[in-house]
Amino acid sequence: MRFPFLGDGSLRRGRVINATILRATFDRRAVLIGAVQGGIGALLALRLGYLAIAENEKYRLESESNRVNLTLIPPRRGWILDRNGAPLASNRADFRVDLIPERMHNASATIDRLGELLALEPTRIADIKDKVSTSRGFAPVEVASGLNYEQFAALSVRLPDLPGVVPQRGFSRFYPTASSVGHLIGYVGPASAEEYEKDPNPILITPGYKIGKDGLEKQFEKDLRGVPGARRVEVTASGRIVRDLETREDVQGAPVRLTIDGPLQDYAARRIGLESGSVVVMDCLTGDLLCMASMPSFDPNSFSDGIGSVEYAMLRDDERVPLRNKVLKGLYPPGSTVKPMVSMALLGQGIDPNDTVHCRGGLRVGNRVFNCWNRRGHGTVDMARGIYQSCDVYFYTMAQRVGMDPIAAMARRCGMGEEFPLPVTSQFYGTVPDPAWKMKKWGREWQTFDTVNATIGQGYMLSSPLQLAVMASRLATGRHVMPRLTLDTKPKGFDTIDFP
Repeated sequence: MRFPFLGDGSLRRGRVINATILRATFDRRAVLIGAVQGGIGALLALRLGYLAIAENEKYRLESESNRVNLTLIPPRRGWILDRNGAPLASNRADFRVDLIPERMHNASATIDRLGELLALEPTRIADIKDKVSTSRGFAPVEVASGLNYEQFAALSVRLPDLPGVVPQRGFSRFYPTASSVGHLIGYVGPASAEEYEKDPNPILITPGYKIGKDGLEKQFEKDLRGVPGARRVEVTASGRIVRDLETREDVQGAPVRLTIDGPLQDYAARRIGLESGSVVVMDCLTGDLLCMASMPSFDPNSFSDGIGSVEYAMLRDDERVPLRNKVLKGLYPPGSTVKPMVSMALLGQGIDPNDTVHCRGGLRVGNRVFNCWNRRGHGTVDMARGIYQSCDVYFYTMAQRVGMDPIAAMARRCGMGEEFPLPVTSQFYGTVPDPAWKMKKWGREWQTFDTVNATIGQGYMLSSPLQLAVMASRLATGRHVMPRLTLDTKPKGFDTIDFP
């Protein structure tokens, strides 16, 4: 019987396998497997060599970071000194406690617990909670400073139960004369998120570190900041310190020496007392500003320690504006203080100082009578008598002869409306009016009564107390005196003669 699929009907013979064939097959497979294993081994060796040589520094640092903890030591700020070397802003050692919001598990409970341990007022606790809720997670929030040792120790032993709480020993800013230098010196505070974005320096987010926020503290921040130190310690996996490895001390910031006379500044502030006013004392021979007192003021120690919302609201809403530096930002009608300056303008226009005017207590200009402060009149008045008796009618009359333009030019020459090169955050320039100014500002023509008003320091004319002090110095010396606030600033303006 034949089967079609068997072809000729015979069975196919199986492949003959002998020892030689098996040995050859095994040898080929062994070589292939060996080659694969050798390749893998070579790759592993290359990788190990790469990790051991090329990546050695990277993994050494990562290993070291698990064992060693590096913390920055905030530098001590440089002192701000008066002309005699007495401190207006210094540092004092203290115990303090801060919060790192991103490290806390239950912020509200932690803050309440701190309030109990430190006997904080309810308003202060509310302020801290508000700051924690609105701050960046990495930015430290100050809880309290100036703690005694018992409070510091009570917090330190409870740290395992208070995550995010950072008690530490350090230095805080101290202002010995308090409010008398508030506007001038300014204050310090923790860096804001915006300030950290502009200057991403790790020291800015170190707990307890503060930067200048206002006044000279802000203007001289780079000089006062100093160089931070560092501390390397060996720690366990849980973060417990085993031993100190190395400590690099911080470098204190450079001192800033001012021209201010500390006792004079304090005396002027006390004399003003609770009234609203300012005092500027300037050395005509050097341009040194000996006193820049503005009252009422604020205590910079309160701001540096973290002022509460209630205290700040009281300062903000006070009608005497204690938060404004009246020396630089207070603009007032200068009144009769400009009469010597106006007299210089009159002399420059050829007015004879012996020319007289008869004062009957007022002068009619157009359809209006402008009164003199002495309603009974001063009688016959020349320039000298017009100045020392402050006769308004004399200046009403003479100003109409020369017009406003030369008076305005002399006012600017004497420092009114001028910005001075001082290390301050801002200063207001005031107004020296003239016909061009009025047309630009109000779109109106200058009138005779505008000249009459301006010539006795009224009307549109505005100036700051500092500008009036500079005006008096330039009139007294005849030189283009420029004010200076730091002793390392070279006196300026004495080589320029304003009034030969």
